[in-house]
Amino acid sequence: MNIPDGALVPNAMRLAEYAHRQRNHRRKAPPGEDRPAYFLHLAEVAWLLMDGGIRDDESVAAAYLHDIIEDCGYSEAGLAEAIGNARVAALVAAVSETDKSQSWEDRQQHYRERLAMLNDPVILALSCADKTSNLTDMNRLMAKGHPVGSFTKRGFDAQQAKFEALDALFQGRTPERLYRRFQQALAEFRERGQAPV
Repeated sequence: MNIPDGALVPNAMRLAEYAHRQRNHRRKAPPGEDRPAYFLHLAEVAWLLMDGGIRDDESVAAAYLHDIIEDCGYSEAGLAEAIGNARVAALVAAVSETDKSQSWEDRQQHYRERLAMLNDPVILALSCADKTSNLTDMNRLMAKGHPVGSFTKRGFDAQQAKFEALDALFQGRTPERLYRRFQQALAEFRERGQAPV
C-alpha cells in the first residue's frame, strides 16, 4: 500500500477509532462514572508522546494504534497491511500483550522483560505515554473516592508494583518531559493509595 505524504497519522486515527468502536471499547470506570469512548485514551497517548518531543509520523501513528493488536484482533502482519507501514506495526506489537492465556502477573513480567530487551527509545516512550495516560485516569477515579479494585481486575498494591517496576525502565531512557509527567502521575497514585478511604 502506498500512502501519500502526510496521510499516515490521519489513516491511523481512522483505523484506530473504527476498530475500537466496532468492539464498543470504552474507558474502564466504576458504575455511574463517565466511560468515554476509548479513542480519548488513544488521542491522549499520542498527545503525550508529541508533548514529550517524539513527533515523527510513524511514532504518532503507533500511539493511536497502540492497543489495536492487543484488543481488536489484529496481528502485526495484518496491521502492517492495513496501515501500509511495517515500522508502525512493529512498534505496536512491541507494546502489546498478546498471550491473554497467561496470568496478569506473568503478562506484566514478560512485558517488562521485552521492553528491557528491546531498549528502543521510541518503544519505551510509547509505553511511558500509555502508562501515564492510564495512571492519570486511575487518579481521576481515585480522587472521586473509588478504590482501584472497583475499575481494574487488580487492586492498588498490584497496580502500584507494576508501575514502580516500569518506572525503573523509563527513568533515563524516555524523553525527560514525558518521564516527568509519568513521575507526577505515579507520585499522585502513591499518595492517593495511602489516603484513608
